[in-house]
Amino acid sequence: MQTIWALLAIWFVALAGTVAAESSAEIRERRPDLFHPESGLRIDRHRAPVPQDVPLPAQRVSALKAKRLMARGAVVLDVYGAAQSRYDELDGTWLVHGPRQSLPGATWLPEVGRGVLEPAMASYLEREMERLTEGAKARAVIVFCVADCWMSWNAAQRIAGLGYLRVYWLRNGTDGWRELGWPLEPVLPVPVTLD
Repeated sequence: MQTIWALLAIWFVALAGTVAAESSAEIRERRPDLFHPESGLRIDRHRAPVPQDVPLPAQRVSALKAKRLMARGAVVLDVYGAAQSRYDELDGTWLVHGPRQSLPGATWLPEVGRGVLEPAMASYLEREMERLTEGAKARAVIVFCVADCWMSWNAAQRIAGLGYLRVYWLRNGTDGWRELGWPLEPVLPVPVTLD
């Protein structure tokens, strides 16, 4: 009986997330000022309703499929923004109030979902992706944040642009995971390696 309720909850969350959502092309056409003219990434108002899709080669993934991919060794990447959006330039540690509740086994890389990255953050993302995937560009990568956060939408595309072949965007992130009654666990952000 629990399995039936869990499947119904997954279906309801998936349905609720697609009924009223626009496509990314529709949003960009309506509000071009919110997007970078060349990259197409969202550069302003990162906390707003997200589209129903993510441009290829990244692809949207359901929570159930994400869970299956995780069981097969996918990289689970949380890109939720840091509370103060900065790291300490002396030692690379993030200025956060404490651990974040995230998907099991997730790695937290704050701020890599901004529409435009400063060079240090772009290098941080590239180094961490290389480390997390052990250089395997075909390894599945699940990118998420929270519901109504464009950071994961941006990051999924940015990671696919780095040549990773199986990039999945978990649209409702930790909020959707929690709504399904699935456990979250504390995670701290990976420090920025300073050159």
